[in-house]
Amino acid sequence: MFELKMVKGSTLQGVLEAILDLVNVANVDCSSEGFSLQALDTEHVVFLSLFFPSEAFQSYRCDEDRSMGIAIADMVDFLRSSNDGDIITIKATDQNLEDITITLESPDKIKTMAIDLRLVDATSQCLKIPDWNDMESDYQAIFCMPSEEFRLNCKSLSVIDDDVVISVNEEVISFSTKGESGCVNISHVMNKTDKPEKASVILTHARGPLSLTLNWRYMKSCAKVSKLFDQVKIGLSTKRPLMVECIIAEKGYIRYFVAPLKEEEGRQRKKAKKKRRR
Repeated sequence: MFELKMVKGSTLQGVLEAILDLVNVANVDCSSEGFSLQALDTEHVVFLSLFFPSEAFQSYRCDEDRSMGIAIADMVDFLRSSNDGDIITIKATDQNLEDITITLESPDKIKTMAIDLRLVDATSQCLKIPDWNDMESDYQAIFCMPSEEFRLNCKSLSVIDDDVVISVNEEVISFSTKGESGCVNISHVMNKTDKPEKASVILTHARGPLSLTLNWRYMKSCAKVSKLFDQVKIGLSTKRPLMVECIIAEKGYIRYFVAPLKEEEGRQRKKAKKKRRR
């Protein structure tokens, strides 16, 4: 049997709301340690990895490891019908392997609403990635910044163009973009320390200067999730996808892995934009 309980407005519901524009279905793995979700966006550019530890919920029970394909939009639509203070229960029994039951119960227990949500085939989402601890050494630069600063950067850059360059050296990190209507350049002076603070952009390590070009529209989804947390951690590498991480309840996390644009892809995208504008 699997069962978790949470109060409306919990981080899980907020995260699911924020990833709707990226994924339609996701594979959910449940174990005694917690609730994890993996999904690949429809264009196969972003891989999403999410883990909520069992202690992140009001109550949590998982007698046996199980994997379930969830239609994210259907689950979110039902969760939206809950009111502040409602207790949300998500339950799956060993006898029924085709559905999960989601129950909404008012705080005074006067009203209860339940739905049996059909599970879907999400085998295409079962793409296991290496553990972050095994990958971290491949990243040439890792830095932390306040989530509000990250969100504002995303908002400012997206006004001009979707292709954004992130550049890092030992002193400064910059976000820049250039389009027909102008250009934007945002620079942050790094504060090197092992103890990140909300008011600082912290460089944890950097091995030489590095620049990557990304399609920024995928980062907007990262920004939506990051507003639920105080800080984001960003990793840059020429060998691995860009990583954006938010920490959940100390042991939990949500990580986005976004494939950078190759130079030729960037040139082709700009040519296509010019043709559309003519």
